Amino acid sequence: YGNGDNLEYDFEIAAGADPSRIRMSFDGADALQLAPGGDLVVRLADKTLTQHVPVVYQRRPSGERIVLPASYRVGANHEVTFALGPYDVTAPLVIDPVISLATYPLGSGADVGIAIARDQYGFIYVGGSTSSTDYPNLNGGVDINRGGQDAFVMKLNPHANSGAEVVLYASYYGGGGVDTLKAMAVDPTGLIYLAGTTNSTDLVTRNGFKAELGGGSATGTVGTDAFVVFLDPARSGSLTLVYATYLGGTQYDEATGITYFDGKIYVTGSTSSDDFPTVKAYQPVRAPGRDIFVAQIDSSLNGSASLVASTFFGGAGSDYARSILVDAPGHVYIAGSTTSRDFPLSPNAYQTTYGGGSDGFLTEFNLSNSSGGYSTFFGGSGIDDVRKMVFDSAGRIALAGYTSSGNFPITQNAYQPLLGGPGAINAFLTILDVRAATPSRAVTYSTYYGGSGTDIAWDLKRDSKGKFYLGGYSFSPDLPVSQNALHPVSAKAGMNGFIAVINPSAPPLNALSYGSYVTGPGSQAVYGVEVDANGAIYLTGYTTSDIFPAGFQNHNPAGNADSFVFVFTP
Repeated sequence: YGNGDNLEYDFEIAAGADPSRIRMSFDGADALQLAPGGDLVVRLADKTLTQHVPVVYQRRPSGERIVLPASYRVGANHEVTFALGPYDVTAPLVIDPVISLATYPLGSGADVGIAIARDQYGFIYVGGSTSSTDYPNLNGGVDINRGGQDAFVMKLNPHANSGAEVVLYASYYGGGGVDTLKAMAVDPTGLIYLAGTTNSTDLVTRNGFKAELGGGSATGTVGTDAFVVFLDPARSGSLTLVYATYLGGTQYDEATGITYFDGKIYVTGSTSSDDFPTVKAYQPVRAPGRDIFVAQIDSSLNGSASLVASTFFGGAGSDYARSILVDAPGHVYIAGSTTSRDFPLSPNAYQTTYGGGSDGFLTEFNLSNSSGGYSTFFGGSGIDDVRKMVFDSAGRIALAGYTSSGNFPITQNAYQPLLGGPGAINAFLTILDVRAATPSRAVTYSTYYGGSGTDIAWDLKRDSKGKFYLGGYSFSPDLPVSQNALHPVSAKAGMNGFIAVINPSAPPLNALSYGSYVTGPGSQAVYGVEVDANGAIYLTGYTTSDIFPAGFQNHNPAGNADSFVFVFTP
């Protein structure tokens, strides 16, 4: 039967029945093997099917589900049975394997997926960067690979059976240099917004503010510009490219966050260019060091008129914006990290003192009238960085990132109140109310998430039930996981992906709704997370492992670093 975008089947064992009598035979399979995390991998020629570690549970009279330890056991003649831990033989038992959609997007070179999104029709969008020269251009792809590294974007149908039906749209975007996608946003109807950095002199532009690369070599490196792209896959041919522009000055500029609101595009990033273009600027002059930029673009206008607002923001140190939100025309929030002790703060800031190392920050201002709003440091004495933020249901802002600070602001209701160990770097989830009547009460929830190593939260999403989904990568052997984890242990030392679902409304000990490694024999990282109304989780990132069930492409070519799309329901 179907569950969201997954295939499932259940074994329902009556009280007193013997589950050891269940035997599954995979006739015609070339090989069966257990993956390092306990998944069952079935191979036939170049096809691969993965059945994840089974979820086995019983229910108490109250309806509460009790998850039990279980694993596969592979025997002779391609026969598979279940190995179960202790359970109540007087109560019914359910064994629930899951088959999920997964694919390695096409390409023989190195690829990384950096963002994933879903539209109102259930189609999946993945964006990233690739050095592959054989990536597909399908149904109006706007560019070809012209050397170096290019951005890519794909539209996928998770409900397709197999083969080319999975990929509905695919395109490169780049030139002859290095073009790196840093951020992607997709609106409910499937319009795609891309932002990143480039040193290519030959990008395809359309109706843009700037048609030529402005970067120079004064910093000792080839100069780079930000780029901003707006695509409509529903159009035909080259018309899918609605708007594309360089954005920058003569030094190093990169865009790291993008969003949309009311037909306008909002982009943020960082710059070292004194001549970065400004329009109706809140801060018209770049401060010493590296500054943030925030820009508003109207793609319905052409050329220089399309940049309707743009400003510097920052202090004398290094300031980096990673994420941007908009809740009204021109009203923006940015978050990231800073080393500026003189970073612009508001009188009602939650934290008015620079903590040291680098601090996270959250800032709001209005591009429409060049006015400032709430602005605060957020961090401790170590390294603190906000990577992503989302609104919660009450309009507060949830922040995710990483910290090495043992004195990071943590609330009493935290799932994990302490850093994972001496020298550890942990992910964090914090909810901050910029409208709090008392500044010291602005943080309503804040927790560490991690083990004794380094754990970096890279992306953050929220579902309709108020749960927050953190995706990233971990070097910790003791990352907190849930009983029903897809991969409860890492397959190897080194870098592994992770997914964590945290419910701030739950009692602290129960706040981790789901936690799992995303692991294999190689290296893995999760850079993009999405979730749908059915609770299905969508992941993208990169892997050097052949660890996922087959979708459009069913193996990792030549062991390269490859992007992946993985959909499953815990």
